[in-house]
Amino acid sequence: MINMLTEVLVFCPLPPKPNGIADYFAEQLPYFSRKTKVTVVIENTHPEPVDIAADIRILRLEEYMWQQGYYSSIPHIYHVGNNPDTKYMLPVLLAKPGLVVVHDLNLHYLIDLTNLSIGDKEGYQLALANNYGEAGETIGKQLAEFGWKGRFMPHELMMNNSIITAAERILVHSKYSADKIGALGHSNVCVVPHHFSPAARQYQPKLKMQYRGQLGLPGNKPVITSMGFIAKAKQIKSVLKALSTIKKQGIDFTYVLAGQCKPHEYDVYQDIADSGLTENVVVTGFLDEDAFFKYMLASDFIINLRYPTGGESSGTLTRAMGMGLCCVVVNIGPFGEVPNDCAIKLEWNEDFDHNLCAQLKRLIEDKVYRVTIGKNAQKWVERTHNISATTDAYLNEASKLIDKTKFNSRALNVNVHEYLPLETISNWERTSKVNEDYNNLWWRANLIPLNHERVLSVAESQEYQVYILRELFGYAQKDILEVPIDQIALSTRGQLNTLAVIDASLSDIAVSPMNWLMGINAVLALGGKLILSFLVPEDLLSEYSLSRASLKKMLAAAGFSVDKTIAGPQDISMFTDECPRSERWVFSSIKRSWMVNVNPPVYDNGASELQWLYNQNERKSGA
Repeated sequence: MINMLTEVLVFCPLPPKPNGIADYFAEQLPYFSRKTKVTVVIENTHPEPVDIAADIRILRLEEYMWQQGYYSSIPHIYHVGNNPDTKYMLPVLLAKPGLVVVHDLNLHYLIDLTNLSIGDKEGYQLALANNYGEAGETIGKQLAEFGWKGRFMPHELMMNNSIITAAERILVHSKYSADKIGALGHSNVCVVPHHFSPAARQYQPKLKMQYRGQLGLPGNKPVITSMGFIAKAKQIKSVLKALSTIKKQGIDFTYVLAGQCKPHEYDVYQDIADSGLTENVVVTGFLDEDAFFKYMLASDFIINLRYPTGGESSGTLTRAMGMGLCCVVVNIGPFGEVPNDCAIKLEWNEDFDHNLCAQLKRLIEDKVYRVTIGKNAQKWVERTHNISATTDAYLNEASKLIDKTKFNSRALNVNVHEYLPLETISNWERTSKVNEDYNNLWWRANLIPLNHERVLSVAESQEYQVYILRELFGYAQKDILEVPIDQIALSTRGQLNTLAVIDASLSDIAVSPMNWLMGINAVLALGGKLILSFLVPEDLLSEYSLSRASLKKMLAAAGFSVDKTIAGPQDISMFTDECPRSERWVFSSIKRSWMVNVNPPVYDNGASELQWLYNQNERKSGA
């Protein structure tokens, strides 16, 4: 049952932006506005939206920022895609939890736009570390030092972690994307199929020949079409190779590339010439919606190949199938979820080129074969991709958002820490009863940030540590979670911590340092602050080197970045691994990533082993 909302606020581009997400949301808007008040936030430089109903309120980002206080209590929906048109919303998304619609599972290009594309190599390195921990940091250093950026990096490193972590709830269009996000530890993920476009219904398949005449396409031979941006991942080169083989067998056809070229990425004209298909191929350039639908219905079948996949669901595919056209896809990712009798699904293996050629030849020659598959597809789309039902699902998910009247974040790098003035600590120490028998180094160094909602406190002298947290740093007893040293991994109680103060002995971690640090990673939120103090015993026994330098490397391997290191009881050189009596080492760190290296190089016993951590309590509670 749908919980009714009085208002929603949506961040999304709108037409006339040449953007599929803009078209997608514009089609949904009339259905939204029938049931709730809608405000859409667009970027400051967005062209004036067209064909948007008068009852839809539209704000530029700057106008929204002026009125954040008012809008903070309204459920926020963010439409995120791997393109420049959704970059503007990221600062708000990372600071205000909401429902995030992940149109593209791979967001590498989007994150790249916020740093590397504008010359910020350090920001890109940090983003890599945030997503992939120590491994990401290594890749970032290779880029900074040697200018190395792997050809397949944008496809293999999806860079979506900060956005997924910031989202309170997530909506995707495929089970494939839901499973991938679920594996990262996010439990509030809903699958809503990509709706079938209502605009398509004004175009009739029976007018195929009329559309061909209008478009200048031949009426006496098969027309095959690939739609959308002409990019390498669409496997156009493989299609041209297959069609070249078919042409040599005496079969005539016209192949339409109905979309915009990306000459900086892929020179399609060279491949067309090399394949000997110059007279058979039509490249249209960018199409408006009217021409888009006419080219689609002028076709006998559609080729919609994607490899590698970025987890995207194709609006073109949904439209073509919903209009009764047979489509050829790669059986991978979201495309693999299409029923087997509703599309030609090709496996990506060593026989791909051969199978592609065979299927294209059969589709050209066998009208009954392609029409049967197209009709199956049309029935499936009508049954499962109804726009009214999908819009209701959006509103239902948005209604489950927790109403937060202030901006905050569970996302990395948004937290701004405040600290006590040093004079306050000095004055408090003079007037209070400080017990020199306990660990005082962590608080005297003023490493504890203020105003966190909850503090995880772990210490042998727990009563004294809690006393300092209360009396000096102002934390209420109810906001301090006291946990024994051997129960850290069980301490979340359905909620991750944003601040942890841990006073331990190196003996506590001696048996398996990385497992111990992984337990801390699992109970801290991304961006959480860790103050970790170790007592160094005189008779420490461990098969691992537990020096200050090695511990710093282990913390990095466990997904933390160390911003400050202090040794005591008094300051000493950090360039020696000697262990004075009663010495303590304090590390001030920030959790950067869920990715950990369980067998880091500092272990000196073999290859690294990467593992993606997530907390079971978080998955169950959706915290």
